[in-house]
Amino acid sequence: MSIFSRKLGRNPFKSSGSTDAAGSTDAADEPKQSMSAKAKAAASAATDKARRLSATASQKARDARHSITGSKLDPSAPARVGFVGVSRDRKLVAHAQDDEDERIGERTASLARKITQRADPPGWDDIADTSRKNEGLRAIKLPVCDLDGTTSYIVAFGMGYPVEKAQALCERLALMLGPMVDLDLDEAKNQGRTRCTPDGASRLREVLERELRDANSSSQLQQVANQVEAVREIMERNVEMLLDRGEKLDALNDKADELHGATKAFRQQARKLKRWHLMNQVKWGVAVGTLVTASVAIPIAVLAAA
Repeated sequence: MSIFSRKLGRNPFKSSGSTDAAGSTDAADEPKQSMSAKAKAAASAATDKARRLSATASQKARDARHSITGSKLDPSAPARVGFVGVSRDRKLVAHAQDDEDERIGERTASLARKITQRADPPGWDDIADTSRKNEGLRAIKLPVCDLDGTTSYIVAFGMGYPVEKAQALCERLALMLGPMVDLDLDEAKNQGRTRCTPDGASRLREVLERELRDANSSSQLQQVANQVEAVREIMERNVEMLLDRGEKLDALNDKADELHGATKAFRQQARKLKRWHLMNQVKWGVAVGTLVTASVAIPIAVLAAA
């Protein structure tokens, strides 16, 4: 009995009941410890992946910033953000829309859906709608690629809103929502889904609505800033016109001085020419008078001598 117990690794002095109880307790603890370790490992892996993707999105945003062109403001255009959204593989997952300004409203949503369906470039993508005068719109998209697909962050706004602020908003969405999208996609994959879950889309929508409100909270200040910028441009243009006018007046004065010098030289030359003509007339008059006098005096002298 003792040899058999030693082979099985049991204490021969313990009863079989106590041995079975200890074995069942150890067997019950082992799955719990295994599940806890797996959960910790999964959470750590998800955190590391979220950090890597956030750093990648930030780096891509910084590297591709220069590719956005035509950033000049249009002070007469709307200075609001009309649409923010998140898409996965060119399909909208969640979005928020601003309907306070009738000039942008549904037009920004249409422009955002249009840029969503476009092929994802390696950097920033942007399109514009200038079909209406003083109501120009613009949409930008920041795609972030991973092993399973591409998550894009879209912002559509009026051309009175600075592009730099729209880019900053897009980058902030990528940093904030990227980990949320990845975790929700992992959860959806476990459930046999290919897209984000409804709960995940609802959480994304809440964040998007908050960011949209924050972006438009300073729209009045931005409109005032646009008006100040427009006045500043007008003043700069007026100053340039005044400087050009001063330069033209200086050039005119220089030409007047040159003309005055040329007039003086012409007057002197004309005086010399007139003096020369007068002297010639005097010389010819003296010569003709002498000739006439001689022609008359000589015959008279000859007749008197005879």
